[in-house]
Amino acid sequence: MEHHDHTERLLLQGRPDDPAPPSAVDIKQVMSRGYRAQARRNAAIGGASAAGVAAIAAVLALSLTGLGDDGRAPDAAQTFPPGEPFDFDPATAAYPPAHPLYETADPVGRELNTAAKEAFGELAVDAGIFDADALDYEFPSDEAALEAMEEHRLDYYSALSELGFNQEQFNFEPRSLDAKGGQASLRAYFALDSDEEAEHLAYRIAGFQPGGWTAEPGPTGDVAFPQHLISDEAVWTDEAPEFATETLDDGRVLMTADHGCALEAAVVYPNGSALTSWWDLDCHGHGREMSLEDLSAAMLAMPQIDYDTSELAPVEFLDMPPAWPVDESWPQAADADAQASLDAAVAVIEGVYGETEHNDGSAVGLHTGSGEVVQRTYTADVTMPFNDGLDTPISLNVRYYLPGGWLPGLPPEGAGTGPYLIDCGAPGDDKDDQCAQSELDGRTVATRTWCIGDEHCSWFIGVFDESGWAVVIETGVDGGTVEGYGLEALTELATALPAPVYDPADYGTD
Repeated sequence: MEHHDHTERLLLQGRPDDPAPPSAVDIKQVMSRGYRAQARRNAAIGGASAAGVAAIAAVLALSLTGLGDDGRAPDAAQTFPPGEPFDFDPATAAYPPAHPLYETADPVGRELNTAAKEAFGELAVDAGIFDADALDYEFPSDEAALEAMEEHRLDYYSALSELGFNQEQFNFEPRSLDAKGGQASLRAYFALDSDEEAEHLAYRIAGFQPGGWTAEPGPTGDVAFPQHLISDEAVWTDEAPEFATETLDDGRVLMTADHGCALEAAVVYPNGSALTSWWDLDCHGHGREMSLEDLSAAMLAMPQIDYDTSELAPVEFLDMPPAWPVDESWPQAADADAQASLDAAVAVIEGVYGETEHNDGSAVGLHTGSGEVVQRTYTADVTMPFNDGLDTPISLNVRYYLPGGWLPGLPPEGAGTGPYLIDCGAPGDDKDDQCAQSELDGRTVATRTWCIGDEHCSWFIGVFDESGWAVVIETGVDGGTVEGYGLEALTELATALPAPVYDPADYGTD
């Protein structure tokens, strides 16, 4: 995985069974001096705001880890309660696929933003990741956000964006993260480097809700389930990092990976949540400097978050052929087969509708989940020889799917799209989303019709052959119906398309 690309991935719970390797960081020193004691006290204040003035007063003289500046244990300190136990293993559990919309203010994003701004702000400025004035902003008030929500009929995070709060450093937003080819979903809050002009991200901080990840180090990304928080293998360079794990007396586990030109760290909290971050220092020649000790102390300055786990539930995975590892050489190797397949498909389309305009098409590895694996496809765009009701040329996309990484038909009722190729989501207030599945000559046919009133309709039609390949066409019209170009005619067209050219032996389907 290339951490510095603008692609995010994620992970699950449980501690390593093997003895922890010796730490490269002097944890006692880190915890006694903190990351600049004042910054850590400020982070404690931000995390304790909900506890009231008394709690804030109590932490003013303390560091977050429970040690005073003199290294002695204080009378009171931030604690990390274990939370309510689960009656299942959260590592093998997941959430519904779509992250819920927030119809009221979300205190979690605010707490993470405030704490990270204080814990990591000076660290990032000193490292040269951004200037100090990048932190000169205030989080919008709940009152302002709620007013924008009501005025513009928005959810909470859309309202924050409407208020202009979307390009700030340490701006955390909730994400739903695919796992197991889309069959499971993790939830996390992400803060990414907001320098839009930068070619690569300088940092990523993520707060993980319990469920779907493991604290055991391993390859990160959505291929494994449970997913891993941090890797002890070569990621940023060709060499494995200097990796260390430390279990603290308060129940937290700190893991660090020093790649030389980049640093990574993860903290697992007693309540089953976690925090991760990575920082690109010099892997792309930026010349930034940051010590592992300072990063560790900043990570330990972050509070434990109580996330909503009411929708977390054990998952049972469907039996499906695995997707393909990313192979940059495959599209070129498959180009001749792709061209032959798409030329034959276009010939059938032109036999029904007349001469078209179309591109040559290509073989494409279609990324699934967070991009660790792909579905192998051939795809081409076709412009029909007639226009829609708005006198706009009608376009049609045809895409062949070779075996691997998907399932035929429509997803079961109530399930997410996951590995299914036809997305039959819940209808919205202003559209009619109708799906159907049937069997025709040994093939499964799945259709989705998506319309807005009488003016716009889109069609998604998939034909799934019993030998393991599929073809999906997507098209639509505006300005009303077009004679001879609707669901019934397009379904007949899709079922008439020939099989793609590929070697079944290469796909284990011969």
